[in-house]
Amino acid sequence: MVIDARGKPCPTPVIMTKKYLDSITEGTFTVIVDSEVSKINVSKFLESQGVSFEIDQSGSEFKFTVAKGFSCSLPQTDQKSESQPSKNIVVFITSETIGHENLDLGKILMAGFLKNLKEQSPLPKTIIFVNTGVFITTRESDIVSALKELEADGVEILNCGTCLNFFNIDTKNLLVGSVTDAYTVARRLFDADKVIRV
Repeated sequence: MVIDARGKPCPTPVIMTKKYLDSITEGTFTVIVDSEVSKINVSKFLESQGVSFEIDQSGSEFKFTVAKGFSCSLPQTDQKSESQPSKNIVVFITSETIGHENLDLGKILMAGFLKNLKEQSPLPKTIIFVNTGVFITTRESDIVSALKELEADGVEILNCGTCLNFFNIDTKNLLVGSVTDAYTVARRLFDADKVIRV
């Protein structure tokens, strides 16, 4: 099996590798990337999974030969997480960007973060949008589509009603999730096992 991740933006090469790795019990496969960043990210992921791999470089391309199983004793990360009680993780989105130095870059980073939440295990229990974060859930985009998938998988998506009012955004323009108040936001944050603030 060859996973051709050349030309794929971060973190797609890691996600492609993870999906195939999770689908097999043992075996060998190849991953090809064409950037130093992707090489580093895929290497770190494979190390975290405890699998054996070698890297061959040809020009600007890196070819991973990966071996899973066989005589190796590998940690079953996904099985362990399934046997443990599900954590109450809350993602708290306070802006439509990640960082403020370059807003265009910040929006790209936020889109990448939100669209890849579905690849995490366990999924967050709740995602809360406040301040300019509510712009994300009221403008049609592929981020909204990703959030709808998360909602369909049971993730609660809440939008700050005060923030919508402040920015004169009609609740009819809300494309995903529901409107909430300060009390509910505080309750979700206090009840969480872990809060990820973005």
